Amino acid sequence: MPTDKHGKSYAHVAHRVPGMVGLVLLVLEVAAVRAFAPVRHVGAVQPVRMLRPATSLPVCCRAAVRAPPFLLMAGAGAGARSFRRPALFAGFGACAAALLSSGPASALLLSLLRGGLLVWPFVAAVRLYRSGKRRAALTLALSAACRRFCTRWWQYCTIPLFAGLVGWLTNKVAVDMIFYPVEFAGLRLKTYPEQPLGWVGWQGIVPAKAGTMATRLTELITTKLLDVKEVFGRLSPDRTATLIAPGVDRIAETVVAEMMPRPLRPGVLGVGTAALRGLPAEAQRELAALRHRFVADLTRDVQAHVHELVDVKELVVGGMVREKRLLIDLFQRCGREELAFLVNSGFGFGCALGVLQMLVWLFYEAPWTLAVGGAIVGYMTNWIALKLIFEPVEPMRVGPLTVQGMFLRRQHEVSSEFANAMTEKLLSSESVWEHVLHGPGAAKFEELLRARTAALLSGAAAVLYGGTRPTEFADAGWWAAQEATAAARIMQLLPQELPLVHGYIDSALDLQTTLKDNLRGLTPKQFEAVLHPVFQEDELTLIIVGAILGLLVGYAQAVWDAREREKAAGGAGGPGGGG
Repeated sequence: MPTDKHGKSYAHVAHRVPGMVGLVLLVLEVAAVRAFAPVRHVGAVQPVRMLRPATSLPVCCRAAVRAPPFLLMAGAGAGARSFRRPALFAGFGACAAALLSSGPASALLLSLLRGGLLVWPFVAAVRLYRSGKRRAALTLALSAACRRFCTRWWQYCTIPLFAGLVGWLTNKVAVDMIFYPVEFAGLRLKTYPEQPLGWVGWQGIVPAKAGTMATRLTELITTKLLDVKEVFGRLSPDRTATLIAPGVDRIAETVVAEMMPRPLRPGVLGVGTAALRGLPAEAQRELAALRHRFVADLTRDVQAHVHELVDVKELVVGGMVREKRLLIDLFQRCGREELAFLVNSGFGFGCALGVLQMLVWLFYEAPWTLAVGGAIVGYMTNWIALKLIFEPVEPMRVGPLTVQGMFLRRQHEVSSEFANAMTEKLLSSESVWEHVLHGPGAAKFEELLRARTAALLSGAAAVLYGGTRPTEFADAGWWAAQEATAAARIMQLLPQELPLVHGYIDSALDLQTTLKDNLRGLTPKQFEAVLHPVFQEDELTLIIVGAILGLLVGYAQAVWDAREREKAAGGAGGPGGGG
């Protein structure tokens, strides 16, 4: 064997520069194919003498796939101990190509040669690795991988694209499964309380766990964001009484018409509206003052007993459980950018992981690797995106950069969205009064209302009858019944007049600003609890769903690749097929 001036075999040169040799020979082969590409006619490959220049790179690549790659084979064998074996292959291949340039025999022979030459470098690489020549084995395997990529480059390039689509699709499905369907979809053979997955069917994670999630939000609101007594203390009783005065007048006229003792009604200048409006001016002023005091005192009673009348937990949790779309809308508005990132990042992360999957496929072409790779892509894209959204919780310095979870960096913006979403319906004046009149505190409010109604009726009777006490012209039991009836009637009529004060109450309570400012004042760890529970509840479920979807798509890709190979093999081995 030839040696250099130091007496060493030239084999060590092959160990150091096989990649360069392979690259040079690859360029030579491509150049040769570009110069002389076989002219194809329907059904047969024409003899070698009918050659013409190739005119484009795609033609060159297609011809490179068809032509016997003996020159490149020599480059792939550069990592072996000598060049003799590759040279023999190259010579044999050249002779075979010259002698058998068309016909079924040529197609079969060239197909066998091509398959053998694609596999042989990897076998040789394993032998070199086992014998201790790891660098030569690596370069030989890389050379063979390059050859594989050049023969079917467009198929290999689809692997990262498919992986990107898998990442996007799995993340999109995962986000949709967080919120939809709102009600259980499927067969209710077996379902579990507050669990989205049944035996046959699915319900969105948020609507399925609406009670638990709303309870967590309420705990955050009542412990960190709102002092209910302080908030209701912002109401001005006199301002409230002034605004609702026209409504109270209408209520009073109705109650007077319905509740005055029948024997005395003819003596009160008529009934109802006519009776009140026909009173002297002094009496009307006294009655107006009584009505004003009635509303102002009732407002003070509400402020003093607000914890008995307003149960924020019941107000928020009950509202979200009854109307699950409120909770869905809250989370979607607060996490709009994070949810969009979770979906769109799937394509980028999927493509990056797909490049690794493509490299594995170059060295080890087993269909199951595509399916497993798809599962890994579906799993990792969900996992990576969730980590980037919520971690790190506290800002971290990494060189010149400050790193923090996406959601936590948007605390200022999210606080405003959260406050708007909560006060539009759940914590609006209309919702609060609906809760007071018909919620758990309705009995307490009716008790307060009855006491104030008794004082109002007694005062009104004194004005109407010249200071006469009601019990002087009516039985005490009967009058007490009238007070109860009047209080119940006011409870029925009051909701119709409350729109007169909703605007003032909303502006006076100013819950939107209070929630927003207090949210912005939370620590990052406390603020994380606003949105993270949505994902924490079934984070593992979302990731596993992504992995399963990725597995299915990867399996479909493997089936498609296998069919393409069968078509290619059938075309090469058929009558008149080209090599």
